[in-house]
Amino acid sequence: MAQILIIYTTLRGKTGTMVEPVAEGIRSVGVEARILQANQVTMADMLAADGIVIGSPTRFGAVDWQIKRLFDEVTIEGYPGPLEGKVGGAFTAGGRAGSGAELTLLNALHILLNHGMIIQGEPFGPHYGPVALGEPTDELYHYCRTWGARWARLVQRLASPATGVMSP
Repeated sequence: MAQILIIYTTLRGKTGTMVEPVAEGIRSVGVEARILQANQVTMADMLAADGIVIGSPTRFGAVDWQIKRLFDEVTIEGYPGPLEGKVGGAFTAGGRAGSGAELTLLNALHILLNHGMIIQGEPFGPHYGPVALGEPTDELYHYCRTWGARWARLVQRLASPATGVMSP
């Protein structure tokens, strides 16, 4: 079974509330969702996953330092290459409009792209990934589930034996 690893940090709990709806969406199409906080993740966890999704609070338009440190350490352990070909995505929570949430997503996607990961654009909603501004809503949670399912379907397509894409 394909697996997506959700790596997250949360400062005030908002990013943390988005994790389970994203995971529900992933599981809804038959892909395993593994959830770990950034300080629990090992290189082996990342290598075992077919996809990696980052959930980070917005920190001055960038990902949380724990996410940054994790990917900096991966760079030391085998960069470039060990995460190449895996699917990547990101979601964030910010305080309000103008808080830098879109920049945070772009920062996260930039990190994933530098590791050779595959990023899927979103033409139907927030283009870079789910964003909570202020308090999360039921509408946001619904979108998180839809987004998680979309990412899982991409992992399934790329991991299928017919394509061979995920077997570098």
